[in-house]
Amino acid sequence: MAFTVIDSKGESHSYGAFPVSEKVSTTLQLLNMGDGNIGLSYDSSFSGVKSGQVHGGPIVITGNEEKVVNQSPRVVVSISEFNKSDSKASVHVRIIVDVPVLGSQTIYNQTLKGDYGTSTGWDVAMENLESIKNS
Repeated sequence: MAFTVIDSKGESHSYGAFPVSEKVSTTLQLLNMGDGNIGLSYDSSFSGVKSGQVHGGPIVITGNEEKVVNQSPRVVVSISEFNKSDSKASVHVRIIVDVPVLGSQTIYNQTLKGDYGTSTGWDVAMENLESIKNS
């Protein structure tokens, strides 16, 4: 299912120094999932001591919370300043990762916000196609 992107922001960091260094790039998208639901999708790539990429979502956001989303390495996602009205949504996201050898590091710390309609992008596209068909 396709969702409408309300906002998208990326953040990149480098930690440590050779031979113990890590580069992390993370992008989050705030999504209108339809039916009044707001969610987050994520994409993060890392290289250095360990290399790889993780992506996923959407994860439905219903309010402020702090959650351990991975045990090893430990990843804590903190959702704060959640605010949603009929046409606007905002959320502050902070992600802390226990980077091997380097300890706990904040890899993402931003507010995502924006206007959204009550329909997802696919809903609007289908309504447009229906109106063309009926004209």
